[in-house]
Amino acid sequence: MAHADSNPPITPADLGIKTSTPPRGLALIAMAILIGFVVMQGHTLWKEWGDLQQDMSHVRRTAVIGYPNIHPNPSYARKPPDWFHHEGEFTLLWSGWKDHSHQWFRVNRGDVDQERISLPMGRDVIQAIDYPIVENEGGLIWKKIPGEAEVVGLEVDGVPAVYPMHVLNKVAVVNDLIGDRPLLVTFNPIRPQGSLVHVFEPVIDGHRITLGMSGYFHDRKPMLYDRGTESLWVQGDDGSLESIAGRYRGSRLRSIRKLAPVSWGDWRWQHPKSRLLIGADRSKHLPAT
Repeated sequence: MAHADSNPPITPADLGIKTSTPPRGLALIAMAILIGFVVMQGHTLWKEWGDLQQDMSHVRRTAVIGYPNIHPNPSYARKPPDWFHHEGEFTLLWSGWKDHSHQWFRVNRGDVDQERISLPMGRDVIQAIDYPIVENEGGLIWKKIPGEAEVVGLEVDGVPAVYPMHVLNKVAVVNDLIGDRPLLVTFNPIRPQGSLVHVFEPVIDGHRITLGMSGYFHDRKPMLYDRGTESLWVQGDDGSLESIAGRYRGSRLRSIRKLAPVSWGDWRWQHPKSRLLIGADRSKHLPAT
């Protein structure tokens, strides 16, 4: 006699239950749904990763670096009603309040058209850099600048000189001196991206001049003045810097180069021994020339 546990197992068919293999089409649909779910989740995760990277980059770009003395010097003096007026053959433009009196730019009558200039904010409210503070081949500020921060640079007599765009945006003008060679670096926010920054040779008849912000815009371009004669200067559409009024009227400063921004990481990798502008020494009086 056979043992009970040797009997074959009961199958669904023995009980009258019909079974069938899932159709191939349903399996493919299920697989497609699964793949679609994975793709959608992957896209969401990738977007979140990209957003996180952008947020981290923004935090790095806006971190406090500590560039010394690049802030504006606001003036609370009220411009007089006759801030632009004529006196005989001269035109006077108000330049600010100093030593308990109003100060003026005095130019030949007709040199400046009132319709083409902005209302005055005061001379040197936007403070140009006259005595740069620099770091060479590294330093505290050097290490703190994020790699994606924008800078501009050029090589001068074998010295790679680099200027953070954040600094130029605050000061507009840098009167620099590399070795014995003077440079004038200007920032014009309305220029195309590739020529926001222009470098000039600030020399007239063998004599170096330094420039600052007049407190005016001429045709929406920053109007500068030189320290010695208080002539007024504007950058032309061709990139040149020309005096439009004052003793130097008609004079032009020789253009050296226009500079396009690059990342600090790229510049630092290519020029590890750079001279980096980090701020301004405000302990000294403004240059007399």
